[in-house]
Amino acid sequence: MSPQLMAGILQQLSGECWRMVSIPLILLPPSEGKSSGGKGRTLDIASLSFSSLNETRKRMIKDLIDANSKPEYALRLLGLKGNSLETAKLDNLSVENTLTKSAIERYTGVMFDAICYPTLTDAEKVNFNESVFIMSGLFGMVRPMDMIPVYKLKMGAKLHNGKACSWIWKPLLTDIIAQEGRDRVIWDLLPVEHSAAWDPLGVNAATRFTVKFVQRRPDGNLKTVSHWSKTLKGALVRFLISNAEKSGSVKTAMTLVSGFVHPEGYELSEEYTVESDSVTQLVFVRELVG
Repeated sequence: MSPQLMAGILQQLSGECWRMVSIPLILLPPSEGKSSGGKGRTLDIASLSFSSLNETRKRMIKDLIDANSKPEYALRLLGLKGNSLETAKLDNLSVENTLTKSAIERYTGVMFDAICYPTLTDAEKVNFNESVFIMSGLFGMVRPMDMIPVYKLKMGAKLHNGKACSWIWKPLLTDIIAQEGRDRVIWDLLPVEHSAAWDPLGVNAATRFTVKFVQRRPDGNLKTVSHWSKTLKGALVRFLISNAEKSGSVKTAMTLVSGFVHPEGYELSEEYTVESDSVTQLVFVRELVG
């Protein structure tokens, strides 16, 4: 091999390694709602990202099918009634045989609407696909382009031996995030139910950010936003992806996000943002007019 060719290969590898540590790792929950239909093939577990999860995925799918074949168990597991329960049961019973879609197409809901993946540029889509990990009660964790069927299973559901899905996945997901997130900036946008599926203390990240949106009333009291928080997080994810190199760098992430202003008027508050050794909770505030 010529010195020139070797130099070119080393430069390429160096560029790839640099890119991996200079874009963020963004942890997202799935959506409760999922689009129907598929694109021509059934579930292929071997094609999913994070192959170390595959044996547990097979076990979870078997347990899900078994549970949904028992009406009383399915009722407790899914927490649904009427037509919604029957639809979810049918989806779960046929999870191995229905057509699949990419996760970013499968997961619907206000957060994913706010991200609006189809309108990202080609470069932003590449950043999104490399940066985003989506937690899943059934599959553990997937990337946006992984092909998955429609299913119904919450991360907090007790599917296997009376243990919540989060308990089953936690050691496995922690190992993966520890590998993928080492020395990277992690944007942890998970709700409590999905946060239980990994241990941040087991991950040597460059830094980790969590996010909270609040409203400040005219009397100065703060009210945490719950109903619209998913929409707000979706807009933030889109902003981070559009500025991936800056949001993925410890040196520039805080400066970048301080310039983020949501269309609804939420801005980063230095007053309420809390930093510790392992995590920074960013608090975005909207001033309410009396």
